Amino acid sequence: MEKNEIIQQVIDTIRTDILSNKQFVMDVLKNVQLTEKNVDPNLILKMMSDMNPNFQPPRPKSNAPKNISASKVMAKPQAIGEGTQVANIVSDLLEGNNVFLVGKAGTGKTYLAESMGGGAKEGGIMGQKYHEINCSQWTSPIEIKGGQTIKGYQEGLLIKAWAEGAILILDELPKLDPNTAGLLNAALAETAKQPSYDEQGNVYEDTVPFIVNGRGDMIYKGQDQTNKDLKYRFCVIATGNTDMMTLGNKYSGNNRQDYSLVDRFAGSYYYLEAAPITEMRLTYPYVYNVCNAMRKFLDARDALQSISLRTMLNFNRTYEQFMLYKLGGVDGKSNPFADEVYDNNGNLIPPKSVEDSINSFLSMLEKNLRESLQDDADFREARKAENRSEEEFIKVFMGKYKLDPITGDSI
Repeated sequence: MEKNEIIQQVIDTIRTDILSNKQFVMDVLKNVQLTEKNVDPNLILKMMSDMNPNFQPPRPKSNAPKNISASKVMAKPQAIGEGTQVANIVSDLLEGNNVFLVGKAGTGKTYLAESMGGGAKEGGIMGQKYHEINCSQWTSPIEIKGGQTIKGYQEGLLIKAWAEGAILILDELPKLDPNTAGLLNAALAETAKQPSYDEQGNVYEDTVPFIVNGRGDMIYKGQDQTNKDLKYRFCVIATGNTDMMTLGNKYSGNNRQDYSLVDRFAGSYYYLEAAPITEMRLTYPYVYNVCNAMRKFLDARDALQSISLRTMLNFNRTYEQFMLYKLGGVDGKSNPFADEVYDNNGNLIPPKSVEDSINSFLSMLEKNLRESLQDDADFREARKAENRSEEEFIKVFMGKYKLDPITGDSI
């Protein structure tokens, strides 16, 4: 044993013997005037711990903000999904769990992810902003963590979301190059980490989590967020057509990601299928019925093409404008809500119809599949209903906008 080690052992033994003699310590301290200037709280706690091996230093009553309940009320789920899925996603985000939405193209993954926040403004279900990275093999580290560009330093979207207490949306995450995806690991590992608080709810500043941006600066969680309810609410939602572990056979460009990335979403995978209630709420009955008939036919044959929520909304916008054009306005005038399309002679002409949209979609199908769909009884019946949908359209339009579709008056 080294000489210095022997000396240190003797010192430790003497110190322990002295501190274990409570009467001796009391006699030494009884004439000492204790003030904030000459008392080190950590030393007192250390002395108390040495005197009693079972002594536990006091800890904050809570390691969470006092207003965490208010934050949860603020993020109360809205009815955009079915069952408890949306509520579970919100619960995951509040608890700091990274969420992964997986499903076929157009099942509403991006729509659901974006509905959680308000984009550039705080809003949505969670009451937060969101920053969105559209992932591909060409996504650069600059877009994620920041870096130098010809215009100077550009901050990464991951860093912005982290600093603002915002939502980071990683759209089509499996398409990201696995090497680039590794840049996300540090932040995703710290999503749930919160600073420590004293008994009055004040933050111990040296416990605030941080990550490093593209120029090596330490960026502290929520440093740019002034709303204390949102300050440490950074959260992550990713979407994809595959589960990141397999490539799939219908979608190109996906990569098999390292399991270190997959593990950061484990336990919070949500497999999205078609959501009829959401689709019916967002579309007119005629549009939903036609699209649903096509989808059932194509899915039953495991076709590459399918009808997505995105396609439905495309059809829905076209249908709405065409119906407004057909209804016209008061005293033969054009409809107050319809887009006006003119020919080269300045004459008002009909806009694109939903029938045009249907035919455009059918043209994407292989000939035999297209002809079989056109002969399908359910599809033909749904398609013919357009002629009976005018009254239904007016009713839905008035319920949706609280406006008369012909006069433009509020109702």
